[in-house]
Amino acid sequence: MNKKLNIEFIVGLFILILTLFCFFYYFSKININNVATPIEINSSFFDIGNISIGNDVKIKGVKVGEVSGIRLDQENFMAIITSSIEENIIIPDDSIFKISNNGFIGSPYIEIQLGNSNESLKNNGFTINNIDAVSLEEIINSFIFK
Repeated sequence: MNKKLNIEFIVGLFILILTLFCFFYYFSKININNVATPIEINSSFFDIGNISIGNDVKIKGVKVGEVSGIRLDQENFMAIITSSIEENIIIPDDSIFKISNNGFIGSPYIEIQLGNSNESLKNNGFTINNIDAVSLEEIINSFIFK
């Protein structure tokens, strides 16, 4: 019985050490202290379609941020979309912000087509080149009623 207790103790101690090693390894791979602060970029649109807060912002199909705010400009009645984008992504100030959809019934997102300017967008900056959402209903109506 004493020998069985020693084997069980050694196996339990081995499992405990292995578990602690796994936890330390896992937490060493997670960088908790270095949380990237996103930059805010504002874009004005005549029609935002079905865009809502939390939708993706993508460059060439890769998510680089998300929509963090939508408001109406009281002076010219345009929709202002605020996008939170990872700060390590440098976006030229002549880039095109376009509202797109994932297929016909997919969720809308903002696609950034990068420009060639040497100047980049800063935090709380405004974009110049914006392409509104195109609805399927408008396209069908233009063919039927023209």
